[in-house]
Amino acid sequence: MTRVAVVGDSLSVGFSPSFTAEGLDRSSYLYTALGDDAVLAGGTAVPGATSLHQRSRAVAVEADVLILALGTNDLAWGLPFDETAGALRDIAGIVGPPPRVLLLAIPPLEPELGPTTPVYNGWLRALAEAEGWEFVDAPAPVRDGDGWAPGMSNDGVHYTARAARLVGEKVGEALRA
Repeated sequence: MTRVAVVGDSLSVGFSPSFTAEGLDRSSYLYTALGDDAVLAGGTAVPGATSLHQRSRAVAVEADVLILALGTNDLAWGLPFDETAGALRDIAGIVGPPPRVLLLAIPPLEPELGPTTPVYNGWLRALAEAEGWEFVDAPAPVRDGDGWAPGMSNDGVHYTARAARLVGEKVGEALRA
């Protein structure tokens, strides 16, 4: 059984009653991603959280994989990317670091901000490469070009139930690779 630690925001918790192995529901992409051969070993996911907030909440977790799923709120709040990158590095160090770190791309934002999500995801990809982490373009199945595919978000930020399942399948593939 693969033990997974996650540090994320509302996209990770969805509308689950709690961010625990027993509390995740289908509104979280993790419900699908974990499947039957992985378990949420710990971590934190808080709606509205930036990487700076989550750095202060991160704790050591005995895990095989760490999923870092942050950046959407950092971009929305206009945090400089170097601060986000530093916080993500710090979180990885605090949590373990486990043998594998998956850094997830962020989904589109509507309305689009500056920098755009494609630019931001390019920075996340470069950070993952520099740190020896795996970059996962988890929201790829829910995009149409640079924006949301029809029916994948009701508010321009969060996943619909169908989108959460598609993102979860992509994250699950990365976990099992």
